[in-house]
Amino acid sequence: MPEGADRRKGPPALADLALVAVAAIWGTTFPIVREAVASIRPVDFLAIRFLLASVLLIPFVGGRVGFRALLDPHAVLPGICLATGYALQTQGLRTVGPSVSAFLTGTSVVIVPLLGRILGWERASARRWGAVLLAIVGIYLLQGRLPDRWSAGETMTAGCAFAFALQILLIGRAAPRRSNALALGAAQILVATVLLCVVATLRGDLPSARAIPARVWLAAGLTGLLATALAFVVQTWAQERVPSGHVAVCFATEPLFAALVSIGFYGDSLSRGGWIGAAAVLVATCLVATEGRRPFVEGESGVC
Repeated sequence: MPEGADRRKGPPALADLALVAVAAIWGTTFPIVREAVASIRPVDFLAIRFLLASVLLIPFVGGRVGFRALLDPHAVLPGICLATGYALQTQGLRTVGPSVSAFLTGTSVVIVPLLGRILGWERASARRWGAVLLAIVGIYLLQGRLPDRWSAGETMTAGCAFAFALQILLIGRAAPRRSNALALGAAQILVATVLLCVVATLRGDLPSARAIPARVWLAAGLTGLLATALAFVVQTWAQERVPSGHVAVCFATEPLFAALVSIGFYGDSLSRGGWIGAAAVLVATCLVATEGRRPFVEGESGVC
């Protein structure tokens, strides 16, 4: 689909601001989730988080647009990507610091044009390939070691970046063609909820409500309402109005919020090389994302 085709009318600046707000919410949840999964299995936490999001969102959306709208086949693949990405990210947070996890997750905005090219959804320019190289160098500096020496947590976190990148691309293609962004956003959350609950059940008995610490319930409630139900509906709404390049540049601010929260409230830190690497990753994501703001050229196929 050519960039700009079938886009809903609306101020792009408002959509960009909404996406930055989503990035801020996600950035602040890294330390919260890390503390929560210290006392509960990551898959159990995610099942509770997404179940709470569905309980809050599905009746509201169904009452407004009809429950049949939630059975959207275009939400299946994005929902699977959400479940996969969050499972990898949350498991990784058991051993990876919040700011490092945020920056590794943030590389998804560089992976967006790379995957788009592989899937045949966009043309990759030299600028985008250069941004990918810069991001790889940045991650090396951030981690301070070669990728083949990464821990399992870092590997899983890097994997979640691919899942989230694919989710952005899928929503970028589906949202402008759907009649209601609210339904599409809720439908992908419902798919992820079902998948995570099934996996949690298959991996063993779920803990009873009384056995779950209060801080876990608080973390699941906050992330379920703000970082899941609200965030993904806002993302889908915004991707009706702006191309995925806008989403990438706005989501590139997520690691900044995560680093500020981790350093200011949780005592986390990065070395000087880590900060240089983090800056390189951020520059790389901005290079890719801002390219998507150029005027649309007739006949070009692209998501970013």
